[in-house]
Amino acid sequence: MQGTARNFVLTLAAGAAAALLFAAPFALGLGAVAPLTLTGVPLMAAGLGLGLLAAIGAGVTGLMLVFALAIVFALSSEPVVLFAGLFAIPVVFAVQQLQRSRTTSLGYIEWHPPLNVMAWILAGALLAMCVFAAMVIQGNTDLPFLTRSFLEPALTGLMPELGFHRTRALVEVLIPLFPGGVVAAWLLMLSIATAGALALLHFAGALRRPAPRMEELRLPLWIPFAFGLTILFVIFGDFNLAYLGQNAALALLVPMFLAGAGTFHAIARRTPISYLVIAVFYGFMIVFPPLIAVVALIGVADQTLELRRRFGLVPAGLEV
Repeated sequence: MQGTARNFVLTLAAGAAAALLFAAPFALGLGAVAPLTLTGVPLMAAGLGLGLLAAIGAGVTGLMLVFALAIVFALSSEPVVLFAGLFAIPVVFAVQQLQRSRTTSLGYIEWHPPLNVMAWILAGALLAMCVFAAMVIQGNTDLPFLTRSFLEPALTGLMPELGFHRTRALVEVLIPLFPGGVVAAWLLMLSIATAGALALLHFAGALRRPAPRMEELRLPLWIPFAFGLTILFVIFGDFNLAYLGQNAALALLVPMFLAGAGTFHAIARRTPISYLVIAVFYGFMIVFPPLIAVVALIGVADQTLELRRRFGLVPAGLEV
């Protein structure tokens, strides 16, 4: 009984923490957008530490609190919809999938790989993107024009201090990266949520499944094939197909990059200063973002051609 009450309190606390993190930029302005990126951490921690019902309970609690905050600050219903669509629902799905396991014929327990879960979420986002794009194209509207029509008033409302000319220039920069960049950023936030929750639960000794290692991440084969298809769209497609292809490719780079990061983690583990090497690696990714695409392609090549095993870059225990 005491444990049930404790779990109930932790579930409510996780939902409240997620709602407050999410609401920070809505209440305090865009300068407080950083906490929003951590919104999924308490939700994921509740689910992976206490179970699926806790993830659902934390999500519902967060939704109710976001709704209350929207009323207090006289906001529209958009924050509630965004909280549900970007965090509550995906986290519940991810928790359900990450808790799945099976016993192999040799008696080992295999847990559902994290990149497989991300692949399902990404597949849903890409399907929605393609359906919406098809509806827009069928209505004789160009996708970049629709993006410009959305971004200009949105950025003007969010950052009126920029002025007309700077807003217009920013919109022109964002058009080629939207909505693929939004999907990519969302997937990265879910990755942060998963990694943060696993770290917290591992530290607290409350993790229900083994924490996956970066070196063990495996990329579902359909992702590199889909990435190749998007490149064909960019090269040979018409104006709208090329735009759709480049944005889909941008979103597909996220799981590909994580696979490539796993390759570099495996190599770094062989060095006596592995943590320093890994820190420098991510530092380069932050300073030179185009390197993310290079790392993603290296990860695909590594896992497709088994380069680590062929060239003996990692010990047998770390091969994936």
